Amino acid sequence: MQKDFRVFRYVTCGLAVVIALAVIVLCNLLPTGSMAASFLVNKVKGVDYVAPQNFMWIAFFWGLGELFVRAHMLMLQKHELELHLLPERDDELLTAQQMPLVHSNVVRLKAFGQLGNMVKLLASQFQISRSISMCNTVLDSATEKEGNRIELGYNIVRYIVWMIPTLGFIGTVQGILMALDVASKTPLDDPNLLTKVIADMSTAFWTTLLALLMSCIIMWIMHVVQGREESYLNDCSSYCLKNFINRLYDK
Repeated sequence: MQKDFRVFRYVTCGLAVVIALAVIVLCNLLPTGSMAASFLVNKVKGVDYVAPQNFMWIAFFWGLGELFVRAHMLMLQKHELELHLLPERDDELLTAQQMPLVHSNVVRLKAFGQLGNMVKLLASQFQISRSISMCNTVLDSATEKEGNRIELGYNIVRYIVWMIPTLGFIGTVQGILMALDVASKTPLDDPNLLTKVIADMSTAFWTTLLALLMSCIIMWIMHVVQGREESYLNDCSSYCLKNFINRLYDK
């Protein structure tokens, strides 16, 4: 499962970067000096440096790719709750002698996600220890560990959310420096001085605006996906508690 996750992640994030490059190319086809060109890729007459927006678009689609991978892998695992890995009738009990059957049932149904791993771990633990309290402790520990793994899995997305506004502020500083450079090289009695300075300043703030919008979008999607992952983890833990821990019987 982890190997499939890594391969799918690399492929998806690579495609996301390709899409970002295509968006940058399309945005650069916009008329120079137009509001859309200034806002999306800082395409302004007289600007000859690589705009921070280009890197922002790459980071933005990279972040979307990371979130798509996590959402897709979660969707693939959710069906395990419908596989009936454990007995669900109220009158059924589980003994240590049944643990190999529980383990083989998980393997037979190819439940290799969070729920399947939890069931296999609990089955092995009860077969060895014959202790219900120990199994309950193991379930709590596994749930906590999986929750930490989910939290750590979003570190790269959090870095992207931090990086995009940083790139936007860099673009803003560049624009301000350009405006000051124009002001220093233009005579004070030039009637177009204020127009030139304001043009460069407005371009600078377009960069920050785009960065903030991108960050808001990624942050919102991240909270939705992470919330669903944590909700599914709680469902898996509740399923194991109800259909495994509460059914254990040791003669």
